Amino acid sequence: AGAAGRRTLESVKGAERVLEALKTLDDEDERVTEYEAALARWQTKPADRPQPVLVPNLLLLNLSPSAYLLRALGGVRTAELEQALLLLPFDAVRGLLTRLLPLLEAEAPIELMARCVLYLLRVHHKAIVANRSLLEVLQPLAAALHGRVARERATLGYNLAALGFVKRAVERAGSGSFFDRAAAPTPSVAELRRRTAAREKAGAGGTRKKRAAKVAE
Repeated sequence: AGAAGRRTLESVKGAERVLEALKTLDDEDERVTEYEAALARWQTKPADRPQPVLVPNLLLLNLSPSAYLLRALGGVRTAELEQALLLLPFDAVRGLLTRLLPLLEAEAPIELMARCVLYLLRVHHKAIVANRSLLEVLQPLAAALHGRVARERATLGYNLAALGFVKRAVERAGSGSFFDRAAAPTPSVAELRRRTAAREKAGAGGTRKKRAAKVAE
């Protein structure tokens, strides 16, 4: 696969942010595992010691692990994303693909996740195929990505059909094209002032006529 352009300072910083996020999540997984083990030991002999408490991880910025990872990926500029992914070591690529797999079902943004997954698979195809643990992830990745894209396409088609229905309904109810009127150029300030003055003048003329009619009565 071809490279994604030259290495830049922004792409290096983006790769560092993704690596830092992956390391933070790995550490959090270890911390949760240790907590669960301590809790299981406490449940066997609860009177011996206080119940273990899992203190929130401040490094996660009060975000869920999935939101924290997507925040790191989304923080990389679009133009630098592929180069930043190219700078990741293969161990980090494996960790990133594994963590993105459960997010493909429902998390947003699907565009960002799909771009990351497809680019990493294209660049590291040979290494991934040769790695048995990652080879087992390929099929679920493909199935999850295909299913999610199909659902997004169906949603887009439904929304376009609904928009077309609304457009036709509005045009039937009114005169002319709804979207043509919406796309019409906005009057200038001078034109708006002229129209306002004309309305005020017409209103003043109507008031004088009413007063004259009352006097005549």
